[in-house]
Amino acid sequence: MYKIAVIEDVQEVNDSLAEYCRQLAENVEVDQFLDRESAEEAIVKNNYSLIVLDIELAPDRNAGFGIVKVNSKNFNSPVIVVSGLDHLVYKSIMLELDVWDYLVKPVTEPREFVDSALRVLHRASKTKQESNDAVADFYINQETGKAYYKNKALNIPHTAKMILQKIYSAQGAVVAYDDLYGLVKSGRNPQGLQQHFRTIRVALQEVEADGNIDVVRMKGARWQG
Repeated sequence: MYKIAVIEDVQEVNDSLAEYCRQLAENVEVDQFLDRESAEEAIVKNNYSLIVLDIELAPDRNAGFGIVKVNSKNFNSPVIVVSGLDHLVYKSIMLELDVWDYLVKPVTEPREFVDSALRVLHRASKTKQESNDAVADFYINQETGKAYYKNKALNIPHTAKMILQKIYSAQGAVVAYDDLYGLVKSGRNPQGLQQHFRTIRVALQEVEADGNIDVVRMKGARWQG
């Protein structure tokens, strides 16, 4: 299953882009956002298959830059920018920020968007698989959303799964509590996170994993393999 975020402050355009996204596959979940604040909050919590982003979100002309930065610090999902701003100026800048593609508004032909999105999703899937094959024991299947450790399915709820992914991706570095709170809907304190850590440990024990979560007192948590 693909989970896609569409970030565009004009409702009609937002709805059109969301509909184009639903044409990409049979099972596509689309989250729609009209403002920077709600979009960034969701990007911290969700590992999107794709983010479709307008640069200018009223009243912030350069909101897209901030959203790209937040994305890069979290799950670093692939991004397609769809913007009406001068592409001669902004396209090269956004591509330097590792945006995967840049389309000029208005997108009058759905096929243009669909072809671009399918190319990006294919590249992202290939890159993810190569990364998994090379180094990752823990990974999340982008189509099903299920988490695996050494190809064994983990029985783990969504929030704990996102926490584990963030900690595992740090490859032994301590992930501060403050960086984990954004993934939690309630209980945003060390005690609340401890419950999620326990859930993660149980899931890992069930598959006899050779790695686990190590809590560093007063600081955060790290992956200990």
